[in-house]
Amino acid sequence: MVKSIQVIILLLLIGCEEPCKSDCSINIYSELPQNEDGAYILNWNPNLVTTYSHLYVETTCGLHTKVSWDSDTQYQLSSVDWTNLINPASMTDEDGNAKVMFGAWEPFIGYTVTVYCGYTDLCGVHHTDSIQITIVNEE
Repeated sequence: MVKSIQVIILLLLIGCEEPCKSDCSINIYSELPQNEDGAYILNWNPNLVTTYSHLYVETTCGLHTKVSWDSDTQYQLSSVDWTNLINPASMTDEDGNAKVMFGAWEPFIGYTVTVYCGYTDLCGVHHTDSIQITIVNEE
């Protein structure tokens, strides 16, 4: 009888737990200019091997959230080594913001690269966003 009451109390405690509410969001942006389609424009610098730019993400989930980054394009360093055009991860600051480096090599002039960013909040909800960056050579 005592064991039955303990089981019932345990089930009530578990059953009455508030469901996790996710009010988090994500927004990727850049300080690069944009074209008429909304893609950001990265102007190739011929004086560098790789042309870089910061990308930024705003989340509403606060301090020390790991955000993962990826792109739809990779660069072949050797016959067996490939690298992404963006660092794979960054951490948010106390305001929920993070930044990462995007870099393009000369063979990507004329390409439009899609960059993805995402994170999973404390409720287990996965938030994602993407932007496009077109690499141009406007010498």
